[in-house]
This record gives sequence, C-alpha cells and structure tokens, in this order.
Amino acid sequence: MQKELTIAFKDMTQSFRSLFAIMFMFVIPILMTGMFSLMFGSSDGEENEGFVLPITRVIVVNLDAGSFETPGDTNTNSPSSEMNSIGQILSMMLESEGFADLMTVTQLEDEGAAKTAVDNQEADVVLILPTHLTDTYMDSTGTAAIEIYQDPTLTIGPAIVKGIVNQFLDGFAGSKITMAVTLEELESAGVFIDEDQIQAIIGQYLATQQAGNGSSQPQTANLDIQTPTTEEQASPSQSLNPLAMMMAGMSIFYIFFTGASGIQSILTEEEKGTLPRLFTTPNSTATILRGKFLSVALIIFVQITVLLTFGYLVFKIDWGDLPAVILMSIATTLVATAFGVFLISWMKSTRQAGFMIGGLGTIFGMAGMMPTFTMGMPNPPAFIRTISLFTPHGWAADGFNTTMLGGTFPDILPNALALLGWTVVLFGIGVIKFRNRYK
Repeated sequence: MQKELTIAFKDMTQSFRSLFAIMFMFVIPILMTGMFSLMFGSSDGEENEGFVLPITRVIVVNLDAGSFETPGDTNTNSPSSEMNSIGQILSMMLESEGFADLMTVTQLEDEGAAKTAVDNQEADVVLILPTHLTDTYMDSTGTAAIEIYQDPTLTIGPAIVKGIVNQFLDGFAGSKITMAVTLEELESAGVFIDEDQIQAIIGQYLATQQAGNGSSQPQTANLDIQTPTTEEQASPSQSLNPLAMMMAGMSIFYIFFTGASGIQSILTEEEKGTLPRLFTTPNSTATILRGKFLSVALIIFVQITVLLTFGYLVFKIDWGDLPAVILMSIATTLVATAFGVFLISWMKSTRQAGFMIGGLGTIFGMAGMMPTFTMGMPNPPAFIRTISLFTPHGWAADGFNTTMLGGTFPDILPNALALLGWTVVLFGIGVIKFRNRYK
C-alpha cells in the first residue's frame, strides 16, 4: 500500500500545481454558483423564510367627480347621510390595513406626474379612476374603464392590484345587473320607477358594499398565500434553498469531470512514454494503476470538501446532518472516480478522451442535474427525477438535496448504496479493460 500512496501523492502534487486543474476543480463551480447568487439573490442561511411578496407602490389618481348619497350609520343611530363616490371607496379600500402588507398607496391629482413616477421607477402601478366612474354605475346601463399604468418589468405586484380592483368592481357590477333585470321585470308588469328611485336603490346598494357587515370600513379580501406541496416535499419546517441546490449541482457536475480528467493522465503519460518506463520498474502494473486511481479519488475528495466548506462559509449553506454529508461525500468521491476509470478505459488516445469527456460527461451531467435545472418550474413532471436517477450524478444530487432538507444518515442510505452499486459496476468494467490493455 505504501507504493500506491507514493504514486498517488506524486500525481496529486502535479495536479495541484496545474493552474488549469485548480480553475476547473474549484474556481469554475464557485463562479457559477456566485453568478446564480447575483442573479436570483443570495442565501442568508435561514431555511424557513418561505416566499415573501414584494410591496407594490401604487399611485391612485382619483378623477371621479360623481357622488351618491349613503344613509347614516344605523349602529350609531346617526340619521345624517354622506356623499360618497366609487373612486373614494376604492381608494379607501386600497389604503386599508388589510392590504398594508401588499402595497403602499399614494394619492395624486396629476395623471401625468403619476405616470412619470412609474417611468422613473419611483412607483410600480398607477390607477386612474375616470371622472364619470360613479355616474356610470349610477346609470344602470353605462360602462366605465379604470386605466392601469404599470412598470412593464413587474408581474406579481401589478397582477395582485388588478385582481383586487376587478373583485371590487365585480361587486358593484352586481348592482347594475340586478337593477337592469329588475327594471325589465317591472316594466313588463306595467310598473315604472322614476330616476330618483333608481338612484336611491343603487345608492343603498353601494352603501352596503362600503359598510360590509355593519363595519364602517370598506371590505377587504384576505389573501391566504400557501406554498404548493408534493408527496416528496419535506415537512413545513423545511425548505430547499435554490442557491444551495445549485451549489450542490454545480459541484457534482464538475466533480465527475475531475474524475474523468484525472484518469485521462494515464493516456497522457502513455503518449509521452513515461507510463511504459514506469511499467519497467519493480512495481507491478496493478500497483501503478491502483496508485493512479487512488490519486484521483483523493483529489476528488479534497475538491468536494473545499467546495462544501466554501458554500458553508461564504454562501451560508447548511448542508445538513454532518454524518450524512460525510457519507454522501465519500460515496460521491468513489462513484466519480469509478466513472472516470470506466470512461477512459474505452479511449485509445487523449484526443478521443477529450471528446468523450466533453460529450458523454456533459450528457450524463445534464441528465443527472435535470431536477436542479427545472427547480423554478411549478410542479415539474415526475419523469424528470426518474430520468436523473438513471445516472450516478442524479443519485448524488438527490442525496445532498435530502441532507439539506433535514435528512439524516438512514435517509440517505439508499442513495449511498445506489452510488456504491454504480461504483462497483463502473470500476469493475474499467479495471478489467485497463488490465487487459497493460498486461
């Protein structure tokens, strides 16, 4: 075993002296993860934050000049009446406490200034309430449109505002439909109601909409925001950090490349003539090959340890239960080494090896990382995870995702056993082919 370790440490020293190897093993995976961190927001280490809706900055330009009379508050025995408008009621509703977590509302009288605020990204949405809004609703046959001017780069906030406004207007639209049907029925029966009576009835309806169950405040809608769950999702106390998932995926992707590139050194030394000279030494062929395989395994283990440590210290990623993480690291190291041995054993030259590492390595890596690449897709198809498990990359990524979701040693044992199975098959085939080549 001493001879194998000597060969392994010699090859490791050469590998870590290579700037290209350092870049490929450590810098590129970290840069890729950092890029995603800048694009989508970095992690602060807290796993239970959930999804937080952004506060939408809304400007209301209330040009509604109409009004209707509402009766006094019967709960306070006040006989006095008030003059109101639909624009005023809508503005009051949007400014109510029920929507304080969703939007901030500012009142402006100048339509141009409001739109300029959106153009300058000082506001997100402008609601322009037309001058004839109330008059239109008091007329059972009229129509009116509220103009919404929004920042085109936003989606969630403006959609919420539109939904609230539509729900509000739908309630008032009920009065128009009810009144139109009632008038038709009364006219067909020979009963006619004058305009004052019609407006009084509509005013009463609008007052009811404003008060809402006897409250002096306008009605608001309660939004119950929930995260969709699947059978495979963890308990509500756990959530998978997308940045952590991406870091794990990128690490695994490049770890398998390291395995293949490391074993490729056998072909490089063969072409340079150093490997045949090494075979002339008292060391057996099996000893030399074991030493080179061991060097690749040690390099990969150092690589995965550095990447996980960097993710923990810099990106604040909690990888989960330490024994489970160590088991997954060892299993991934073994299978990545075996994958390299298997892949390179079929190659005759470094030129072939470079092509196959870039081609097959990328294909296997992309297939295994499919759950990572589709993590932003709502309810991704189940076959995506199934396809990934046809590769050792997929089992490794799934195992690390399990630890990050709170899985312990027994939870990731199936993944570790699957990776061990891949290791035995791939390594066995590769070793047999190398032995036959260098008898």
